[in-house]
Parts: sequence; structure tokens; C-alpha cells
Amino acid sequence: MAVKQIQFFNFVPYQISMKVANFLYEDIATHLEEEILNGVLQLGDKLPSVRMFSKQHNVSASTIFQAYYALESKGLIEARPKSGYYVMYQPKKYTPSFIDSAEKQIPAIHELTTDAMISHIVDLLSSEHYIRLSSAQPDLSLLPTASLQKSIKSALTTLGADILNYDHPTGNVTLRQLIAGQQTKLGKAFTSKDIVITAGCTEALTLCLQAVTQKGDVVISDSLTYYGIHQIIKDLGLKVIPVPIHATAGLDLNFLKRSLETFPVKACLLTTNFNNPTGMSLTTDQKKELVQLITKHEVPLIEDDVYGELYFGKHRPSTCKQFDTEDLVMYCSSFSKTLAPGYRIGYAIPGKFTETVTRLKRIHSLGSSTLSQQALVGFFSKGRYPYHLKKLRHTLHSNMLAYCKLIYEYFPEDIYFVPPTGGYILWIAFPEDFDSVALFEAAKEQQLIIAPGQIFSMNDTHKNYIRLSFSKPLTESIEKAIQVLGSLAKALIVEG
Repeated sequence: MAVKQIQFFNFVPYQISMKVANFLYEDIATHLEEEILNGVLQLGDKLPSVRMFSKQHNVSASTIFQAYYALESKGLIEARPKSGYYVMYQPKKYTPSFIDSAEKQIPAIHELTTDAMISHIVDLLSSEHYIRLSSAQPDLSLLPTASLQKSIKSALTTLGADILNYDHPTGNVTLRQLIAGQQTKLGKAFTSKDIVITAGCTEALTLCLQAVTQKGDVVISDSLTYYGIHQIIKDLGLKVIPVPIHATAGLDLNFLKRSLETFPVKACLLTTNFNNPTGMSLTTDQKKELVQLITKHEVPLIEDDVYGELYFGKHRPSTCKQFDTEDLVMYCSSFSKTLAPGYRIGYAIPGKFTETVTRLKRIHSLGSSTLSQQALVGFFSKGRYPYHLKKLRHTLHSNMLAYCKLIYEYFPEDIYFVPPTGGYILWIAFPEDFDSVALFEAAKEQQLIIAPGQIFSMNDTHKNYIRLSFSKPLTESIEKAIQVLGSLAKALIVEG
């Protein structure tokens, strides 16, 4: 088989620093991966030999070995004895007729439903008797447990009797300084006074909503979003306009523009990076446009960026907060999706509403966990967080590719999904008449838990979708679970 000619340009070795910069082999591996995923290199194609590659591009053989090993660990290529390296991954291309086929939607206020189904799924997720294929959070095996345990012990020693005290309502000042430093790397300067520590991202979102709305007000949110956001909006007595998310174009900003022009909107609450459940992100240009829109209409934007650090590319995606010149963006995130879900440490950067959010935090809970905050300070002070994130992103990326390969193999032919560029989840569409709740019930009988699409919908749609997580390492039992799930889906299609 002929060896394809692979061209590379502008390979510049990075200096190694505490910022965890890319090595040259990583840049080579990334370029090859893009060639594979874009179909330039196809299943069965032979890659150049290590010797040939190193000679052609004037890099060491060990660098090429490392690049090939990185691709092999992701399941993209394989080494064949006495033959060389071959592509073993073939992304599947779908052109289904049931995607983005709905009529043009008109902005309207919607009622929120599906509470009973959400409660049932949450109860099942706490059971040890099921294989959970729907959880959008890190598997415990992906977390630096030993290091975090050391940080807890160190925090107990450092704080002494003060561990029993309340911390300041806005949170541990050192932790806030560290968070401000993280944000500075994204191109926006903050101080500890700009940040409020919360009990996870959910509390951050809730406090920000309460700061800028009253019962009966109209807010804008993603039409598809984390079901907990539905419940926050409903419990606060707010009315919602869901903005459509299209499979090919992402968030419909024209719809959002018309909504701002038509209704007395008091706030927007939107996920800008790796939306849960769709996995989609706004482009940098879309984020700039969104900030321009909310600035023009003087409407606060509550930006949910809880998955922003879990990107698979070379660069962290931008945020709306970066482009906020009027302090109208209320940025929210947490460490629950990246480091320690049980610590329940999140934060808000509420802009001009910081004083109000701080007052609400004080009223609601006085402050956040003293021990958890100090433990995070200890963990971050050791310089461990960037390296943990890099390892986590690599593992999730490898998981995603492996799960996609199994879904291509075991699921029905007539499905659609876009492999995400970050996060934990796959958003899978079946034909329009498919009943994802029926699949949920059938899977439950096999001790498998998935999430039916309609629980993420603001207007009770997407009943033919499921959310599947790739947070668990691919084991024999997980592969078997995906195979069983595919068989169940095929059976339902035949019955339908």
C-alpha cells in the first residue's frame, strides 16, 4: 500500500514551562489526528516510517515515536509488527434528513415540565446497582485522589481550630486570588474582590439570577441545557424564552436578537462552551456578537462555563467575559467537573452585580466550606492543577474517540451525532419517531442508565435523542454495555 505524503508547516518547538506548553511531538500528533478525523488519512492508510518521517521533517526519531505512541494510545493508529503504523479509525459521516428540519421558530415564552422524570433519573444515578452511562462529571478514577487527600490533611494542619469557623461570605481570599490569576490568562484582569466563592456552579447561577430578576420576569436560556437550570428558573418563578440550538449552526443568535427586541428580557443564562447536552460551543465571533447584543439592550448575561477547561484542542476556548466592557457578563464556573465534585466549590465573577451577589450569598449560606477551600489552595499551590487538567483532557479525548468507534459499530445506522471538541458527553439523535424514554426504560432493565433527550429540553422536544457520557474509562463491561444499548435501540426501531 502506498504511503501518503504528509506535509507539515511551521513546527516550532515549545519551551517547557509551568504553563504546561505543548511539546513538538504533541503538535505532530495533533496534526495527524486532524488529518485522520477530517478523512485525509483514511482507515488502512500506512503512515511514513519513523526514519522517513524524521528525515523528511528534520526532527528526531524519538519525537516521531512519541507522536505515534500518542495516536496509538487514542486508538487512532496501530503498529503492525515488521510492517509499520496504520490508520485504524474511520469517522462516520451522516447526512440524515431529520436534523435541523423544523420550521423557523418564533420567539415565545414556554412552561417547563419533566420534573418527575428528572427526579427518577437522579435517584437512579445514586444507585450502585447500575452502570451509569449518562453522568456529565469525571469518573473518580480520573481524579488525583491521593494528592487531594494530602491537601485535606495539610489544610487541617494549616487551619487548626479555625477549620471550625465560617469563612468570609465571598470565600477564601487566597483561593479567590488564584482564580483571578486563572482568568488573567484568558485576557481579562481581575482581583480577589471581583470573585465570589459558591457551593458549586449551580449556586453561582442561582445567585446571579436572583441578583438581576424578580418573580414573573422573562429570561432567555438555551433551548437545550442542563436540567438543573430548568429547575432553577422554574423555582424562581421566572418565565423563559428558549433559544434554539441547531445541529450544524449552534446557538441561533438571530433568534436571540429578535427575542431581546420583542420581550422585556431581564437576563440571559447561556452555556458558551461545551453545552450540556449538545457539546456545542459558541465561536469567538459569536461570543463577541452575543456580548454586543446584551450590551446594546443592557441585559445581563449569566455565562455558564463549567466545562470550559475540558477542551481537546491546543487552546482553551474563549469566554464572553473576555469581551465584556460594561461589566454585564456574570461569569460562573466550578471545580466540580475538573477536580473534586464532592468539594462543592464553584465561583462567580458577577461584574457590576458583585455586591448584590455577595449579599445574597451571605443571606443564603453565610459562606462556603472552609476545609474544601483551603484544600484547593494547598493543591493549587503545589502547581498540580495544570498537569492534572492536561492529563484529564487527554484521557477524555481518548475516551471520546473510543466510545465513538463502538457507537459506529454497535448502534443503528440511521443515527446522527457530532463528536465534541471537549466535555464529557455525546448527544445522539435517532430517527424522528424514535422514543428515547422507551430506550431508557429498556436499558434500565439491563442495569444501564442513559439520559433521554427531552429532560434537557425547555419545550419538551428532542424525544428522539439521548445523552451518553464518555467519562468512564473504556473497560470490558463498558464496551458490553454500549453493545447492549445498541442492540436495544435496534430492537426498538424494528418494533416501531
